[in-house]
Amino acid sequence: MNLDAFAISLDLINRHYQEPNRNRYEGKYFWEELYPLISASGFRSIEIPYEPVWQFGGRSGVPMNRYCINTKYETAANYREVLSAGGIYRVAGVTFDPNLFMRNDNLGFYFGATGHFANEALAHAADLGAEYFAISPSPYYGRVAHYHPNLEAEAESFTERVTELLQGLAAKAEASGVRLVLRNEFWSLFRGERIFQLLDTLPDSVKLDVDTANLTIAGISLSDFIVAHSNRIGCVHLTDTSFEDTAETWRSPNPEFPDNRATQVFRDPGTGSIDLPQVISLLDGLGYQGPMTCSARQTRDPFRALLRIRALLNTLQN
Repeated sequence: MNLDAFAISLDLINRHYQEPNRNRYEGKYFWEELYPLISASGFRSIEIPYEPVWQFGGRSGVPMNRYCINTKYETAANYREVLSAGGIYRVAGVTFDPNLFMRNDNLGFYFGATGHFANEALAHAADLGAEYFAISPSPYYGRVAHYHPNLEAEAESFTERVTELLQGLAAKAEASGVRLVLRNEFWSLFRGERIFQLLDTLPDSVKLDVDTANLTIAGISLSDFIVAHSNRIGCVHLTDTSFEDTAETWRSPNPEFPDNRATQVFRDPGTGSIDLPQVISLLDGLGYQGPMTCSARQTRDPFRALLRIRALLNTLQN
């Protein structure tokens, strides 16, 4: 497996929680200084989390959606030239999370907004030459349940609407040459093996996103899952954790930040309890040649996280 082809996700820069200064993270200059640092850490490709929130009053220096890129760079092609000048030669993928739109009891609003921005994000992924578009098929279970107390009774109709949305995206993804993959998060209505409720109804072109920390927290054996579904893997997210969900945190409105204990769910890759070298070795043995993206979505120090991840990868052999 070519370790030099591993991507790093820009989710390691979290403007919502990290210090020292959100205004700094929202400036164009911050990101253009960041790209050469990512390259110096040995990464030549990035993943971009698509965040519509920056379209609604946030400063457009955050390169997380089409509006911001067009505002600052005019076109995706111009932005790719800036990345290349900083030593970043590829956007491996784009991710999309619909949590922002689960904000009331109107499912029409949720699916309308999710469908609109998911299609925008997919088109943006195609413009950037991304290999995959990874979508979260549902918001946090606890957030949905807050607005829809009868969620269990409504689960079948909710699943039908999700399936319809994904079928439309699958057709557009295939036509644009981008692989659609389903994220498998521990807080989802479709966590763990439940993801196949959706995947089995979709075209073969739609694949699985294997996220190591999310699957582990959901109680799934990584090795068993990877071996059993190796032919359906579309991308891999190397995430880490030491969190054990003993209090059904996955059902809470904000599962990434448990309210019953002082902990973080995610850890910088290599600092948690997941044997990531073993996962990489297993995938290599199975002949997996698809995208591998390192993610440190809750890191306190993104620059330290970059070096930690590179140090971990340096212990492996190409």
